[in-house]
Amino acid sequence: MKPLFLLFFFSYFSYAQINIKGTVLSPDNTPLEGAAVYLNNTSIATFTDWKGSFKLYIEKGKHLLIVSYLGHKTIHEEILIDDQNTIQNLEFRLEEEDDTLDEIIINSKDNNSNTGNTLKLVKSKRSRYSDFQKFRTGFLGRSTFANRCKIVNREALSYYYTPQTDHFIVTAKEPIVVINNDLGYKIHYDLIKYEQKKLIIGYVGYSRYEELEGGKRSKKRWERNRLIAYNGSVMHFLRSLVRVNTKEEGFDMDLMFRIPNINYPTEKELRFAKKLFRDLERYNVPIDYNKTIIIPETRIDSAILIHRRELKHKKIIDTIIRKDIRYSDVTYRLSGKAFMNFNGLLKVTYNNEKEEFEYKNDQKVWSGKQVSKFILINTPQEILPIGQLSDPTNHLVEGYWSYEKFAVALPLNYIPPEKPKIVAN
Repeated sequence: MKPLFLLFFFSYFSYAQINIKGTVLSPDNTPLEGAAVYLNNTSIATFTDWKGSFKLYIEKGKHLLIVSYLGHKTIHEEILIDDQNTIQNLEFRLEEEDDTLDEIIINSKDNNSNTGNTLKLVKSKRSRYSDFQKFRTGFLGRSTFANRCKIVNREALSYYYTPQTDHFIVTAKEPIVVINNDLGYKIHYDLIKYEQKKLIIGYVGYSRYEELEGGKRSKKRWERNRLIAYNGSVMHFLRSLVRVNTKEEGFDMDLMFRIPNINYPTEKELRFAKKLFRDLERYNVPIDYNKTIIIPETRIDSAILIHRRELKHKKIIDTIIRKDIRYSDVTYRLSGKAFMNFNGLLKVTYNNEKEEFEYKNDQKVWSGKQVSKFILINTPQEILPIGQLSDPTNHLVEGYWSYEKFAVALPLNYIPPEKPKIVAN
């Protein structure tokens, strides 16, 4: 099974600038100077002055406004700005953040029941370096851009882990600062939660973008790399759906259906085999994985056959049920808005760029195109013109999109340069 990837951003964007004002205070009404006030996942931001006051020019429409101050709990508030509603007196009171915990209690669900269970994760006892590298890869990815990204304040991270379920959680006592030298951004990412369990990775947070300083050559390089990051991205794809020009933008879509593979071992069989192998290894009992087995005569034979089935078969089978589908097969319009609506999963092929070498090496299959899968959890879902779902937590991605991750993330107010128009003589 290929890795799943969840990347959650919360933000909305529109047009026509409005000036909003407000103040940021502590619970005892002390003004907080230097608090960040910004629209999530954009470069639209400001800071409070010595009076705790701020002023921000934003576009007309619906937004998620973030207020952040070191050592205090982040506040997020959805605001709506229209012709009849301008906001001039916003007031935020930020509570102090609790100290970092030695353990985390999370809710989990048993696969075979609907009853919720609690799972205790304690501070990881592995080396901080290995934990950081695990987080870095899961968060930034392994692309060329990711390799050159730098997390400035890695000491702000805390790691929690339980080996029984391979559950890995990361928290941060302050916004993570990422320097992306390839895209020309300094990004402050206020991590709410990072969670990794087996092949599924998800993180939730709020991001504020700052432009790096640089000369003409650097700015040209950043502009070129930003376009590379944008082309074929989820943002690009969703914007093309809104504009009804997916084909023109280089995207093909196939509708797929996913079923469990009956030849793949059950979870019970896998647990049995792995436990037996661990026990044999503990007592230094050799295991001949290549022995000929027609009918299993021992528990070890059964475990070896289970292991072979795990290696030979995929856990799930994805089958294309409708190839080269049209816009109207997965989206519809209502009152001027675009909505995504389909069952199964969407195979999205971007034809205008090849995969990176590292990804091709991983997959051992070279298609010469960037192939991803898009899974909509609940339907229907509005697609915002900025290139985001109205509920950004409502989808999963696999394939190339899960490989790229945060290192290629662009602010939602990014606008690619216009393509040159060809004028006929």
